[in-house]
Amino acid sequence: MADQVRLHAESRAGLGKGAAGRLRKEGRVPGIMYGYQVDPTPVHVDALNLYHALHTEAGSNALIRLELDGETHLTIARDMQRHPVKQQTTHVDFLAVDRDSPIMVEIPVHLTGEEEFGDDGGVLNHILYTVPILVKPLDVPNYFELSVAELTIDDVLRVEDLVDQLPEGAEFDIEPERTVITVNAPMSEEELEALEEDAGVEAEEPEVIGEDTDDFEAGPGPAEHDEG
Repeated sequence: MADQVRLHAESRAGLGKGAAGRLRKEGRVPGIMYGYQVDPTPVHVDALNLYHALHTEAGSNALIRLELDGETHLTIARDMQRHPVKQQTTHVDFLAVDRDSPIMVEIPVHLTGEEEFGDDGGVLNHILYTVPILVKPLDVPNYFELSVAELTIDDVLRVEDLVDQLPEGAEFDIEPERTVITVNAPMSEEELEALEEDAGVEAEEPEVIGEDTDDFEAGPGPAEHDEG
């Protein structure tokens, strides 16, 4: 089940880019809390503590017990904005949830048995890396697992193959027939060449150096530097 972590938040009075920028320089991340039984409330949290909260085994699905003004709210992080280069979180929404009401979360799909896969030369294709489900907050699983150890060419694993890992009362928020894993036969050289031709890729002939020197025109020599 999803990890629960505590995180202290403080209300923020100053709004706008200037105030948010000052908070980030102080090592804080601006955000907003909204949702179940709370009015939308601008907050800010410690950047390092937020990083640790979102890097448990549950990842971004961790349940955050957000402490604000003496009260604790059960929340989950949503709509995180990140710096395009540094990848640091620059803004985060905290969605307050009701422990008894289902929410939609994306659950990662982890593969096992990869070291035993491939005896027949099949090519493994991992198509869906997460699967959305509707589940009560306290029952959110950290991940699903699929074993690929015994898969062979033309085998397919679908969302419905994860049904035995759904928590009680939870359901998929996606068609159960959707493909998660396929195993394809390796492509022959002829098939690869045909694929390249369809894509308009042509082999370039190597340039031969040192032939047809009569057609070579000498270009200008190196530019002379003016020392003056």
